[in-house]
Amino acid sequence: MITSLRRAVAPILTAAAVLASAPLPADAHVNVQAGTRTAARAGVQDRIDAALHQWMTANGVSNAGLAVMRDNALVGSYGYNEISAESPVNVASLSKAITAVCLMSLIDNGRLRFDTRLAAMPPGFRLRLGYRASRRARNITIEQLLRHTSGITYDPTQNGLVGVRNASSSDVPLVRRALARPISAKHDEVYNNINYAILGLVIQSVTGEPYESYCRRMALAPRGAAGRIGPGTRAMKAFGGWEISAVDYAMFARAFDPRARLLSPAAHRFIDASAVSGKPSASLGVYVVPTAHGRNVFHHGNWQSRATRPNAFSAFFAMWDNGISVVVTYDRNLTDAARVSLDNTLRQAAYS
Repeated sequence: MITSLRRAVAPILTAAAVLASAPLPADAHVNVQAGTRTAARAGVQDRIDAALHQWMTANGVSNAGLAVMRDNALVGSYGYNEISAESPVNVASLSKAITAVCLMSLIDNGRLRFDTRLAAMPPGFRLRLGYRASRRARNITIEQLLRHTSGITYDPTQNGLVGVRNASSSDVPLVRRALARPISAKHDEVYNNINYAILGLVIQSVTGEPYESYCRRMALAPRGAAGRIGPGTRAMKAFGGWEISAVDYAMFARAFDPRARLLSPAAHRFIDASAVSGKPSASLGVYVVPTAHGRNVFHHGNWQSRATRPNAFSAFFAMWDNGISVVVTYDRNLTDAARVSLDNTLRQAAYS
């Protein structure tokens, strides 16, 4: 039985072993552009909540939180059973957007560039790569890591981190294992958690500050959000370790709307630069699809492993070009088909 704890919120102006989210098939998302542009302003949050309830029933999900934003104002927060929209929960690969926005602060203040190579990092960082890292690995750029075009093909996180210590320092051996394998000369987009594990190490190396505290201060706090690395997901850190509520994540994710002015113009240019009509492209920790009226942005996060606590958790974020955005958190790992269904079901409610 699904019990809904619902709270509609008056508009508030601007005031987290299956993969930690392997992407869905590209063609599954082509239709994110469908629908009319104008969402009826009254009741969109309730339509989205009803659509989520229907999806949960169809997919055997009992516990979930939902936050709905309209034009960057929180208009609805809803909870089901053991999860509320205000409950901090693990959000798997939605963590990558926090890492990317955090890293963007270093680019904005001139401490990094998109074309900075790993070979140009401070000596301590290069030692962390390990002596087996190839020259090709040392020539990987920040942009390639952000876009999953680094050529790194091996992802040691895919066994669910079995045998990996639950420690914030575990990203180092994971990165070393990946970079000890051959690096592809091709730079096609290939989703890999290690790309963002490396970015977490870059942030620590350049700032001299722990990844978690720096990103909490530079990515979350300026956007009115709070979160932490989950105590049972420390090894996932920069690529999947954040614990944050649906409401807090929605506040943070306002940054992806240019109207909010919570990301620099350089960041928005980067988001749009490789966007291809009808095909999702990886950008600042999210996927982007250009539309006739702007862009749609989304990401799924999914994880299941006996090596983490909790063992299973998922999340979904979408921001559509009609000004509606949603964050859903739930405690199951489902099939790609179920995640496509969640995307389509909520989008249709947002545009109806």
